[in-house]
Amino acid sequence: MHVNRRRFLQAGAAGAAGAALLPAAGCSMDETGSPGKMNVLLLIIDSLRPDHVGAYGSPQIRTPNVDALAARGLRFNRAFPEAMVTIPARRSIFTTKRIFPFRNWMPNKELGNSPGWLPIDDLEHTFTRELHRHGYWVGQVSDNPHTAFTDAYEPFRESFDGWFTVVGQSGTINPPESVPLSVVYDWLPEPLRDDRYVPGMRKYLANTGAGVDEEETCAARVFKSAADALKQARVRQPFCLVVDCFDPHEPWSPPPKYVDMYRDPSYTGPNIGVTKYGFARKFTDEMIRHLHAIYAAEVTMTDRWLGHFMERFRAAGLEENTVVILLSDHGYLLGERGYTGKVPSQLHPELAQVPFIMAHPDGRAAGETSTYFASTHDVGPTLLSLVGIKPPRWMEGTDLSPVLTGGEPPERRDFHYGGMYNRFFIRTDDWVLIGDNRGEERTLYNLPTDPHEFFDVLRKHPGVSAELYSTILDAAGGPLPYYE
Repeated sequence: MHVNRRRFLQAGAAGAAGAALLPAAGCSMDETGSPGKMNVLLLIIDSLRPDHVGAYGSPQIRTPNVDALAARGLRFNRAFPEAMVTIPARRSIFTTKRIFPFRNWMPNKELGNSPGWLPIDDLEHTFTRELHRHGYWVGQVSDNPHTAFTDAYEPFRESFDGWFTVVGQSGTINPPESVPLSVVYDWLPEPLRDDRYVPGMRKYLANTGAGVDEEETCAARVFKSAADALKQARVRQPFCLVVDCFDPHEPWSPPPKYVDMYRDPSYTGPNIGVTKYGFARKFTDEMIRHLHAIYAAEVTMTDRWLGHFMERFRAAGLEENTVVILLSDHGYLLGERGYTGKVPSQLHPELAQVPFIMAHPDGRAAGETSTYFASTHDVGPTLLSLVGIKPPRWMEGTDLSPVLTGGEPPERRDFHYGGMYNRFFIRTDDWVLIGDNRGEERTLYNLPTDPHEFFDVLRKHPGVSAELYSTILDAAGGPLPYYE
């Protein structure tokens, strides 16, 4: 049974997960399900930077629930999505194919003019449909404004046995006019108080508790809905449940108790609920510090609601027979290198690196790390292999599961490449090259001497730059397309 878009939105507005997560035709309603195979849980946390996760070494940011998952699983310390940002990354995750360099891309009237932003057309070749063919009930809970709301992604939604769209990032719960402009201005620095930002921020605040009511935030809505979805999934075992949470993507409006964990008490300026994508020239040092505090607060709040979901996951006894992967799709620049937002020329770790955690119910490799270059298109073949299904040949990602038992993935990766819009990166153990797809505007970094990628050494090592650029052209099958 499939649910049309109107019913998605009605269910989301009402908060009734069961309305959208009805059994697919032919699914058993056995109260015990069929627990012979392991279940699959995929957690996608949008815009989550690994340097803001305790398990990845952050000494200040509180993420106890992500940390707990990492403690019983393995985390990849060099995970970089091969295609960014939101839509290209999800195309990569679900199709298990390389999406960058976005060959044959054409603008989509609904998804916009950004290279790589297209629907998933071949719905039979996704890892979720492959699991469905092996008897899995597949469902997704999402507040992603693109995959969960657009007409372009309605066929994708209908490819699941159960789907629940959570209103908040998109849709309407409360009228924007219910939020006074004075409250909106408290979340917008003065340079952003114009028609480009005020209407969107006002609508967001109206939908999400206006920075006060935590129960109404998008993270709370998503993970409470996901907890309800577990009730549906557990009677349809084996299941694959995807939970796609758009927080901590901007806009941000974390309640004061989270902001107070990180803010400078002497700061007297406005909160920062959104930034421009570009130079951070109009942000003072004090504002940049507060921007970091707001993002950290949003991360901690999102982690708290992830914990709400995981408590119910464990209480249902599902931890004992479910493989779990948690990852993000990209990061966000918070003033680093003089930029805020998602800036394609800055494909450094703040933007291009993500957390990637893989947990097996038997606790293998618990608390361990891997330096393998993991990526988004590896998710599908890894999950299939973990539940005993051989990944089909059409999957282009590699199976990461051997790392859990001390082995090596079948694909050796001496380098990893990917990109965003018209920009690419290529990484090795020692070097990082970033440039536009024509090979111009390149910057080169030597990791042994400059692990934070601050100093461009292209002029000193032109041969290294040429070799790396040639490598990415060979790997990508020829010249990279450049879209005007």
